[in-house]
Amino acid sequence: MNKAIYYKFLFFFAGAWNILACVTFAIFAPIFPAFFEFFGFATATNEVFFWMYGFLIFGFVEGFGYFLVGLDITKNHLVISAGIFLKFFKAVLAIVFFILGPVKWPILVMGLMDLVLCALFIEFYINFKKLQSIDIQGAYSYRENQ
Repeated sequence: MNKAIYYKFLFFFAGAWNILACVTFAIFAPIFPAFFEFFGFATATNEVFFWMYGFLIFGFVEGFGYFLVGLDITKNHLVISAGIFLKFFKAVLAIVFFILGPVKWPILVMGLMDLVLCALFIEFYINFKKLQSIDIQGAYSYRENQ
């Protein structure tokens, strides 16, 4: 498989992962209190929603940035650098708060997924310079992907 195609879909997946999680929380958390409690959070107040929506907007923009990288893996590498730090620290937060008890296993699973994506982003940085320009062009040509 063309490694450039793999990286393209990696960033599209990372963007979809972020955006889907943010939209899901944004819609279901205020409508269904049980959904909010399923993840280990207490009943939400207006203050909680303020901070939650701020975090969700940030996560949505992060996901949009990954989509931009997926559109052309030769550009927007600062988004990947920021993504490595963001995903690593989100994973650390999920693990710590799962161990301390305030959040339940779904948050831990989401944090571990972020940790996997963080490792894959690091792998992208290590191998990006080894990619051939013909492979990168092939990843974005319509005929070759059919």
